Amino acid sequence: MRSPWHEVHVMVDGAALRLLSGAAPITIDHEGDPAAALAACLDRLPKRRLAVLNRLHLVLAHPWAHAVVLPWQDGVLAESAWQAYARALLAERAIHDARRVRIEASPHGRSRLAVAAPEALIEAAAGACRAAGWTLAGCRDLLSAALHRHAGALASVDDARLALLQAGALTCVFRRDGQWRDVITLAWRGGRLRDVLDAAALMARQPASLRTFLCAVEPVAASLLDDDERDGDGTIRLAAPLACLDGASA
Repeated sequence: MRSPWHEVHVMVDGAALRLLSGAAPITIDHEGDPAAALAACLDRLPKRRLAVLNRLHLVLAHPWAHAVVLPWQDGVLAESAWQAYARALLAERAIHDARRVRIEASPHGRSRLAVAAPEALIEAAAGACRAAGWTLAGCRDLLSAALHRHAGALASVDDARLALLQAGALTCVFRRDGQWRDVITLAWRGGRLRDVLDAAALMARQPASLRTFLCAVEPVAASLLDDDERDGDGTIRLAAPLACLDGASA
């Protein structure tokens, strides 16, 4: 039975907006205004007559989404207190527009992962959708999407890091003894990935020898990987963070 929904996925990074639904991705430079680029893109797409049937799923990549690990605190009980805790840690990293914060649910006594996104961008995207006859059906960050898609692989080891390679940046989230320890994002404009991975480990005070799960938006050229990474000994290469990036079923 044919679905009544007409759904598209749009990913926004530092330079471009990428429409991920359809035979091939469509990339549009947003020149610092993703909402305006989204409006222009939606105007050109076919759609159903009712806006509620046209559903857009927004995915925020670097630098629009920021993550931080919240070490467990016995005295922090209410969700509002966890939100304040997350904003304080984000502010220490110079992330001040953190009114939209989502915090991972985790067992008592374990660290939690928090992700923040700029509220102004989400509201502007929702407005662009309404004006074009679409509904903003959801918004998520690329790191959480990658962690969700590859949760099974990551659960197989207690000590590891996920390295998410996206446009212009490499994000590493470190886990020790089955708990999140830190998240580090560094600029990446090409060059050896091992150098950036080692720098992230140094900043997080974690061993550079941790098992690495590499998840990339675009296929990684073999020339950027060390010999052990190409041979598969040091790094486990995962599929893309989103199924619509590699042609798999959602």
